[in-house]
Amino acid sequence: MPCVGVRLLLAGLACSSAAAWALDLSAADSAHARADFAKAIALYRQAADVGDAAAQFKLAQMVTKGQGTPVNLPDAALLLLQSAKQGYAPAQNSLGARYEKGQGVAANPARAAAFYREAALQRHGLAQDNLSDLHVKGQGVPKDPTLAYVWSAHASVNGERAAGAKREVMARRMSRSEMGDALTMLGSMVMHGRGVLADPKRAVQIYQDAANAGYASAQFELAECIAKGNGSKQDYPTAAKWYEKAATQGHARAQANIAFMLETGQGVKADLTRAVHWYTKAAMQGDAIAQYNLGAMSESGRGLAEDHVEAHKWLSIAEANGNAAAEKPRRLVESLMRPEQIVEAQQRAAAWRKQFGK
Repeated sequence: MPCVGVRLLLAGLACSSAAAWALDLSAADSAHARADFAKAIALYRQAADVGDAAAQFKLAQMVTKGQGTPVNLPDAALLLLQSAKQGYAPAQNSLGARYEKGQGVAANPARAAAFYREAALQRHGLAQDNLSDLHVKGQGVPKDPTLAYVWSAHASVNGERAAGAKREVMARRMSRSEMGDALTMLGSMVMHGRGVLADPKRAVQIYQDAANAGYASAQFELAECIAKGNGSKQDYPTAAKWYEKAATQGHARAQANIAFMLETGQGVKADLTRAVHWYTKAAMQGDAIAQYNLGAMSESGRGLAEDHVEAHKWLSIAEANGNAAAEKPRRLVESLMRPEQIVEAQQRAAAWRKQFGK
């Protein structure tokens, strides 16, 4: 039996709706193309009534333009909402525009941004461009040149030609740190397929270009990709080079990673003195892994004088900083200490946390 309407569907009659409505939408599209709006709107409405998201969107467009029906912006917005709730990106973008401009709904920039973002994450180029514009103006979302740049870059890739010119204007106005953050975020989103198709090789190239320009965050991400062979050939010596470049600029995780490579001789000649240097730099910035490793090196006397008090101090700090793995070795070293040593270690840890807050 053909699908004939929502009441029969609710009454429990079985329909092979996916195939049937595909044919109906094709017929509706043809009717719309030849300006037979009465037939097009009837077919779109029939499919929309049983929940076809594309039909709901196309019907909303016709209701907005008054094609075969009186103009009714509130009804169009309701149809768009029904479609948007099903994840239909064109409807999410169009509904975002209604909320941005107050067409058929009360203006609400925050809701506009939310709908744009849902469509943007589905690689809808116009929604990405619209979301970028909101971040430029700070309407409904924080004013954020980094996110504005990233969404504009995605929009260009996803077919919005005008976004490229906008992005060039943004770039001229951004600070060096903002641009570094933007390129690093862009690389990460390309790597993981957020708003664009995942493309590890393209992500690595973005990181490479930004790293060559001296951006520490991009140097770190490039090192991570090269160390793991993600979008690039695995190459520990080259990864170490980029970790150290980022570390020299104060990047805490890069400092901890180059320290580990120097401690273990991974991709570089082992050098415990330099490892301690970089672990200390990272630990002072609150890196819990570096704090743990300083504790372990103090406990074992590797690269540092064997010192249970210092080992306990660093392990306690790491543990308090969220490194749960530090608890067991902290208890072990504690079992080797005299009570007064434990008190001293606790005092050192408390003083360090009070001074540095990490």
